[in-house]
Amino acid sequence: MSRKLLLVFTEVAPMVAAVRSLRGEGVTGLDAHTPWRVPEIENALEPDGPGVRRAMLIGGALAASATFAFQAWSAVWFYPLDIGGRPLFSWPAFGFATFEMAILGAAVTGFVTMIRRCGLPRLNHPFFATAETEAATDDTLYLSVPEAAAPDRLRLSKLSGLQGIVEVDG
Repeated sequence: MSRKLLLVFTEVAPMVAAVRSLRGEGVTGLDAHTPWRVPEIENALEPDGPGVRRAMLIGGALAASATFAFQAWSAVWFYPLDIGGRPLFSWPAFGFATFEMAILGAAVTGFVTMIRRCGLPRLNHPFFATAETEAATDDTLYLSVPEAAAPDRLRLSKLSGLQGIVEVDG
């Protein structure tokens, strides 16, 4: 199990400076735990794109392709009917169901991808397993750094505004 270091701050400005400093050193996997929204942290963390749009495109294309192929197979080979002299492979009639299944496939894929990228379902987060993090919803700001990617503790302890370092299982 990986371990994380929680850097404890009481003010926003030192935390933003620490994030920028650590990002400048090439530390990845940073995460912020704050009791309120801090736009400066969001901009400094620069999270990777979630990839939900790409997954939705792929899911929609696969659903549309599968629907179109199933309709073509059933109309041409499985149960061919000659109705009114139309050809067996009358592709314009397949468009409505193909479009609807593309939308449904993209929506379901987007929902599942978003849930998985958010780390859900997770009933217990290791962040809340220690007594030191009880003030996380009041006035304390935490910066989560993976222990494997973190610089040594001496350099971390020299960050301005740092109140302490807490270890948690991640």
